[in-house]
Amino acid sequence: MATNSSDTTLHLWRSKTIDAFAQAEAAVDVLVLKLNASVKVDMLSQKIDAARKAKPTSAVAEDRKKKIDQLLGELSSLLGLRNDIVHSPMVIEKVGESVFATFANPNVKCSYSSFRRIIAAPRLQALATRVTNLAKSLESA
Repeated sequence: MATNSSDTTLHLWRSKTIDAFAQAEAAVDVLVLKLNASVKVDMLSQKIDAARKAKPTSAVAEDRKKKIDQLLGELSSLLGLRNDIVHSPMVIEKVGESVFATFANPNVKCSYSSFRRIIAAPRLQALATRVTNLAKSLESA
């Protein structure tokens, strides 16, 4: 449970980031249908790959397809962050006056060290905004 305003802000921006990725995934789902792309599994990365490999259709002309592919590439580059934020418990760490959200994805293992993403609230906010903008661009593409 959030104990102060910094904690609450981190929880808020994590939630908004997850919602933004869900909006982006819904847009990708629509594009997969428009492109008649074949998707065998339900992973976002594979949906993106299928949409990028699909040929233009009567519903998606070649010039639109190029723009869609660029947007999908940008979204794909953020999937590592998404995976850690979605699949990891968020631990809040305080260092001096600074507060950070940390994510240690249990799927990323190493026998010799641990891997954590450390993200300040403004960076989570920037990520949520970037993914929301990508989702809107994909919806209108």
